[in-house]
Amino acid sequence: MPLTALLIGSNSLTVECGNRWLERGHSLAAVVTREAKVAAWAAERSLRIVAPGPGLANRLAGTDVDWVLSVANLSLVPDAVLALAGQGGVNFHDGPLPGYAGLNAPVWAILNGEPTHAVTWHLLTAGIDDGDVLARRDFPIEPDDTAFTLNTRCFAAGLDSFADVMPALEAGGHPRQPQPVGPRRMWRRADRPWAAGRLDFGKPAAEVARTVRALDHSGYRNPIAVPKIDVSGTVFAVSGAEAVTGSGTAGDVLGATDDTLTVACAEGAVRLTGLRRMDGAMVDPSTLQVSRLESPDAAEAARLSAALAPVAEGEARLRGGLLTADPVMIGTVSDAAADWHSVPLPDEPMARLALAALRALGRGRGDLVQSDGQDTAPGYVLPWVPVRIDASGATKDAEALAEQAIALARAAGGVAADLALREPDLSSLVPSALAISVGQAPVDGSVVTLAFGTSPMMWYDAARLSTGQANALAQRMARIAAEMRAKPDVALAGISALFDSERQRFSGALATTSRAYDHTLTVPAAILAQAARTPDAIAVVSGESRVTYAGLVERAARIANSLRSMGINRGALVGLACHRGIDMIAGALGVQLAGAAYVPMDPSYPADRLSLYAEDSGCTVIVTQAGVMPDLPKGPILLAVDTDARVQSASATAPDAGPDANDAAYVIYTSGSTGRPKGVVVSHRNVINFFAGMDDVMGTDPGVWLAVTSISFDISVLELFWTLSRGFSVVVAGDAARLQPSGGEPLSARKMEFSLFYWGNDDGAGPAKYELLLEGAKFADANGFCAVWTPERHFHAFGGPYPNPSVTGAAVAAVTKNIGVRAGSCVAPLHHPARIAEEWAVIDNLTNGRAALAIASGWQPDDFVLRPENTPPANRQAMLDAIGLLRRLWRGEPVEFPRLDGAMHPVVTQPRPVSKELSVWVTTAGNPETWRDAGRLGANVLTHLLGQSVAEVGEKVKIYRAALAEAGHDPAAFKVTLMLHTFIAEDRDVAREIAREPMKDYLRSAAALIKQYAWAFPAFKKPQGVSNPMQIDLAGLAAEEMEAILDFAFQRYFEDSGLFGTVEDCVARVEELKMIDVDEVACLIDYGIPSAQVLAALTPLAEVLRRTNSGTAKDESLAGLIVTHGVTHLQCTPSMARMLIEDAGARTALARLKQILVGGEALPGRLAADLSGLIARPVLNMYGPTETTIWSSVEATTGQEGVVNIGTPIANTALYVLDDAGNPLPDGTEGELWIGGDGVAQGYFQRPDLTAERFRPDPFAATGRMYRTGDLVRRRPDGRLDFLGRADFQVKIRGHRIELGEIEAALEAIPGVRQGVVLAREDTPGDVRLVAYVTANGLVTEDGLRQGLSASLPDVMVPAHVVILQAFPLTPNRKVDRNALPSPAARSTAAGGVALPVEDDVEQAIAAVWARVLGVTNIGRSDNFFALGGHSLLAVQAHRDLKVALKSDRLTITDIFRFPVLSALAAHLGAKVAQPPVSAVPDSAPDARLDAMARRRAMREARERAMG
Repeated sequence: MPLTALLIGSNSLTVECGNRWLERGHSLAAVVTREAKVAAWAAERSLRIVAPGPGLANRLAGTDVDWVLSVANLSLVPDAVLALAGQGGVNFHDGPLPGYAGLNAPVWAILNGEPTHAVTWHLLTAGIDDGDVLARRDFPIEPDDTAFTLNTRCFAAGLDSFADVMPALEAGGHPRQPQPVGPRRMWRRADRPWAAGRLDFGKPAAEVARTVRALDHSGYRNPIAVPKIDVSGTVFAVSGAEAVTGSGTAGDVLGATDDTLTVACAEGAVRLTGLRRMDGAMVDPSTLQVSRLESPDAAEAARLSAALAPVAEGEARLRGGLLTADPVMIGTVSDAAADWHSVPLPDEPMARLALAALRALGRGRGDLVQSDGQDTAPGYVLPWVPVRIDASGATKDAEALAEQAIALARAAGGVAADLALREPDLSSLVPSALAISVGQAPVDGSVVTLAFGTSPMMWYDAARLSTGQANALAQRMARIAAEMRAKPDVALAGISALFDSERQRFSGALATTSRAYDHTLTVPAAILAQAARTPDAIAVVSGESRVTYAGLVERAARIANSLRSMGINRGALVGLACHRGIDMIAGALGVQLAGAAYVPMDPSYPADRLSLYAEDSGCTVIVTQAGVMPDLPKGPILLAVDTDARVQSASATAPDAGPDANDAAYVIYTSGSTGRPKGVVVSHRNVINFFAGMDDVMGTDPGVWLAVTSISFDISVLELFWTLSRGFSVVVAGDAARLQPSGGEPLSARKMEFSLFYWGNDDGAGPAKYELLLEGAKFADANGFCAVWTPERHFHAFGGPYPNPSVTGAAVAAVTKNIGVRAGSCVAPLHHPARIAEEWAVIDNLTNGRAALAIASGWQPDDFVLRPENTPPANRQAMLDAIGLLRRLWRGEPVEFPRLDGAMHPVVTQPRPVSKELSVWVTTAGNPETWRDAGRLGANVLTHLLGQSVAEVGEKVKIYRAALAEAGHDPAAFKVTLMLHTFIAEDRDVAREIAREPMKDYLRSAAALIKQYAWAFPAFKKPQGVSNPMQIDLAGLAAEEMEAILDFAFQRYFEDSGLFGTVEDCVARVEELKMIDVDEVACLIDYGIPSAQVLAALTPLAEVLRRTNSGTAKDESLAGLIVTHGVTHLQCTPSMARMLIEDAGARTALARLKQILVGGEALPGRLAADLSGLIARPVLNMYGPTETTIWSSVEATTGQEGVVNIGTPIANTALYVLDDAGNPLPDGTEGELWIGGDGVAQGYFQRPDLTAERFRPDPFAATGRMYRTGDLVRRRPDGRLDFLGRADFQVKIRGHRIELGEIEAALEAIPGVRQGVVLAREDTPGDVRLVAYVTANGLVTEDGLRQGLSASLPDVMVPAHVVILQAFPLTPNRKVDRNALPSPAARSTAAGGVALPVEDDVEQAIAAVWARVLGVTNIGRSDNFFALGGHSLLAVQAHRDLKVALKSDRLTITDIFRFPVLSALAAHLGAKVAQPPVSAVPDSAPDARLDAMARRRAMREARERAMG
């Protein structure tokens, strides 16, 4: 007969037993659980889900069942709940009874050294674990069992024995047996191991190791303690221990490595691993410099146990509060040491001042910490306790509740210091910024402490809170506390925290921005007035079409009259669905001239969205074009403005009785992020006020505006209509152009010269070594190159073929007819100037005046055996002197040189050159003074990118040009030549692999460069005492480390500093060089790549030359439109701006703009800095919701902030920061932004309920309304607002409120990251995780990015996953489409994951099961179950399915945790090879070169994520 049960429990065993019960034909009336994963399972089964806790019996009232099944349930089943079961209840217990009743039996069994263990299914009684037994399974405790593995084996045994329990339940609870006779021990929740888990080395090594194993929960919640050691008063946690051979006095340290500490015990020794601080940071044992570890004696153990007892009793209650923490935030984050100062407080009770502090900070409730001022067990117990205080209700009631909360917290005595290490959902334990203490000293880690020792005072950390802010806070608290005392019955929320000056600022906010404007003007009237002033000026350009102001007004008038003839009059709504162009603008203007409001319907939007707009607005007519008509919703009449005869024949004079200023100008639908899209009704007066505000921001001088925004996005009103009312020409980017940053062809009209540069290796005698030189010169001569450079190199094989550039230059001269022949470089301090002049005059004659020299000072000390007197540092001046002498000799001037006897002899060199002046380049790199010298000398410059970036070269070019001008030279007459290693192929990756080893050999020869790259290499462990890269001893680097540094150096140089990749890549690089005023690229082609490959690659190099000098072709891309039409202004979202700035052609075009406006998303400071740098003026960061007419505030920025603030209000606009009750908040306090003023729209179309909710009367201005934005902001003292995020999308992780923008800013500060977006995803119900998405410029890895974030963010803010994308999906409005970002479980080849194929039937079967269970495709043999998104519940499902798929009983649930990598699990099951267990997350290839500590930390964090 089928039975009904009530299932109570909160882990995977609960689910599996529930499945077995249902599979047996029984039913479940309800599932009682607090675990989200269990609730998700129940929901999938359509089972009733009930929350546990007080009142459970009432919630289950009327539920009649046969049995209560208590499975993995750690709470007592109330008698009233058990009474619901007609036959009784059964409980699963994870230990043998009666000796291990209570909680955490596996831990205590291992600690006690038990050889065996058992699980027990017993009947529920009024007592605890004392009922008769229905089933029991005994099994040995293995020598290597940990708390985790023994718990897992209990799980398996419990599931197996449940097969015996179900028949017994079906038989009414028979057979049953009384519990065995024996001593009964009840293990309490608050029981803790001896000495708080501190290891006692006076015990045998095997016992010490057993203690560590007993407390090892492998990343799952640990309810007991972590094993600890004390090193000179500092307590460290221990992760692993192994008994090893060793001898010494118990406690002596026998050895330490970077990851192990070996300690002598009473018998043998123990090797400890995984040392951590209490904050979770890994510790290198070799740095501890400890020779002995003391064990606690009996008195010390008793003291620790006594200190921990009250803490353990209160831990369950405190844990709940910590997991749902709502800490009070004050001040800023700082790594500086605390700088404590105090301010006296009035003599008020602790609870009152604590409440006053919350109200002063704008909080209605929040968590602070309470301290008794004592630190009784440092390292074991934190001397503070979190306390939650509610600052609402009547003042006297709030005080009473606060007193109770503080007293309860005080009774707890503290928090276990190891709790964060034991609780996966707690990343760390840090006090709230606000603390209260009965002592006199501040609480470490807080920002503000209210101390109640001898007299109340407020301590504040001046490193995180300014003195001005602290004094203001204290004054607010005093005033609020006084009012609380005087008015005990008043609502606490009604007591204002504001000073009088702040209240006055709120009441005068709107008046402060007051500005006159014409309240009667309408949008079409403003444009008609401009058309009357400039009728023949170009108003709109679209593709090949353009229209004057007069022509635009005529078109709009015809449309307006056509609409009037169709019955459209004032107050009507008319749809507007035209492709981007003149018709779209004329259509909108025509609708308004008719007195109606347009409803934008962008044809690129989905059809169902357009249907919704038409249906909701009730528009009877849609203004459109013939080509759009088939895609529009049925019902409204369609007026095709491009083909309809009514439009062509209508009057070109605007109709009378147009709109009134209070009429709607447009009804635009919001994105619907909070539900069904809403139509926002914006009046003409709203828009005209906005126009006045924009006049103040940008002035009224007309220019050329590139319109890129969808007409369904309200910021289009600025670029289409403010512009036309101010005399601009509007260039409308078509739909295709909005998706194309540039046309691929170079857009810069500037020319770039190309030359070939040589630096070969002396790899054998004979003419073949000069084949590349001569053949390359011939190619360059025939393909438009300007020169060939040959170097000077002595006494070294690398560069050895070129000891004298005049000799190799003569060879080049003999085979060429057009190109210049140059020394690159001639080391003048090694030669007599007359010899240089004579030799190069020969070449000048051979080439008919095409000779030139780059002069260098020399850098290799051994070279100066040729002229020892010029050995560095004398070489720099010798070079400068030689340049002057060479120029004189070249001109034919007599130059005196000394004979042996000291007499001076005038020399005139022969032969005489063809060119009258010697063309000289000065070779330089990093030293700005050499650039200045070159400018003063009137010389050209030859430089490179080894050791300097493109941006750095750009700054030095500016120095050089300025020096030329200061010396009286024409800067335009001199060249900057940049030498770049070059190799071009059809595929970028092919080019990379061909260039890799030759480039590494080249870099290997430059010690200084290697040191610089090593310093920048993230995995390079900087030696102790080394403070700059030049101090690194390269000889001390291991071969593997050197190879890793060279790989890093090559990758960085390939991406940032060479001319590598495809033709398109190289064209983009050259355009970038044009922007920094480089005149010539000297392509270094001879650095070790085989000659045949180099010569073949010259053909695509010539194509780069051709393209970069072909001039601007017709280009309909955004960049092409900017260049072609001389665009001066652009407005776009940050996402579009990033797309443009990352495209070389578009970047070049952006530099032509006079003004860039960015809005619609948070603006990262780095992007703002890039944009500002391009246009050489601040960028305007715009903020405003649709409901307050486009933009409401503006900030001119050069990008000095991580995320740019949203600035100050525009004309006739007030920005209010309010709390949840609508009360004004003081400066520096987070609150919701409300906007008042003339920009506030009329409301939502036909949604009076929603309008009333979001649009409220403005109580501060006593007139008009204000709009609730839903955005969180904080006002600065200077009046600017910091944007903090959405109030309705606050992200909480592990109880901490997270600002995603802060993580995104930190992410984008990591080298190689182009853009970062962070989301809180809940792909598994109840499992909310932070996921970061990035696009990258170079090689980045998930582990590397997470480690980079760990350096600047607390652990709770470090995303659990990082997904690397090729590009971000964008909405039609060019914002990042966050809803389209993929789940982190989905594979992405961009993330570097290529699945290794499975190799046999076992692996194939495992892969198939994992794919089904995890929802992931393309699983490979190197994949890790937990890294793919697995967790304990899915492991149970996989275990069950694998047993079926493999027809094997060998697989245990433990195996999936011990062998999480597919190939390892298959090998274990197939017994093919003996493999040790691996960690739950594999050591991936990129980690192999990280230092051991960092690798282990990454693995530990990943394992805890996967298993938590």
